[in-house]
Amino acid sequence: MGLQTEVWARDIKEKLFPEDSFMNQAVNDDPWVNHKTVHLPQAGALPEVVRDRGSYPAAPSQRVDTVTEYTLHEYTSTPTHIADIEEVETSYAKRNSVVTSHGTEINKLIANWMAYEWAPDLAANLVRTTGSDRDTNVIGATGTRKDLTIEDIMSAKRIMDDMDLPAMGRNMLLPAHMYNNLIEANWKDLLAMETTGRARIADGNLLVILGFNIFLRGKKNILTYDNAATPVKRDPQAAVLATANAAALCWHKDFVRRARGAVKVYNKIDDPSYYGSIFSAMARAGGRKAYADGTGVVSIIEAA
Repeated sequence: MGLQTEVWARDIKEKLFPEDSFMNQAVNDDPWVNHKTVHLPQAGALPEVVRDRGSYPAAPSQRVDTVTEYTLHEYTSTPTHIADIEEVETSYAKRNSVVTSHGTEINKLIANWMAYEWAPDLAANLVRTTGSDRDTNVIGATGTRKDLTIEDIMSAKRIMDDMDLPAMGRNMLLPAHMYNNLIEANWKDLLAMETTGRARIADGNLLVILGFNIFLRGKKNILTYDNAATPVKRDPQAAVLATANAAALCWHKDFVRRARGAVKVYNKIDDPSYYGSIFSAMARAGGRKAYADGTGVVSIIEAA
């Protein structure tokens, strides 16, 4: 029985993060994943620099460092019952499918929450789209939203440039419909940008634009904001909202953090009460922006 458990655990670990590689673009706090909270010390005020100081001695000042933190959460799948007759008839194929589905669902939820934790809150870090009107693609939302444009991405780039962020290591997580509409409306400009080195296209897919590496997610698993004057990011598991707006998340990999633990598979083989076996899984994960002031992250939010 031990050998079977080892095979199942390896199977779910291999499939836990296959479509969400964007989470790897962050400072890795995995060594601390078995703790409840990760504490992040931050340097205090920078020293004053005076040109041609005229009086001595210079009065010293004390640097006061601060601490930010984030909590690690448990993601658990609801147990699945496989009747003994099903295992006999399917020759373990169903067991493998069940274990895989548990990993996929855990994967989706962790990734959705990671994007939420990284997303900015401050108005200065938010850009609204300015393109043509299209029907919303957000589940449960109504009305039209403005397309993402190259100029909107340029606005996000300007904000990150003003933050003095390194040019290398910038990323953008795009809802698939925002990405596809961008390609459809701007393909000639994008091809021209590729020839000047401001975009990279391979096999018809936009991989890089204005220094941002592109990652995609479908409409069931995207970052959304409400439609307040200063938009507020929405809980990934919140109820549908008619005025919700999809958002593209821009971040630099050195200015967000994440911790992910190994997946543990739970099983109860040949349970006499169920005349079969029970399976579930659990993973621990958490993340946050590295700086409380939002340095390193920008959201481009659809305008209604």
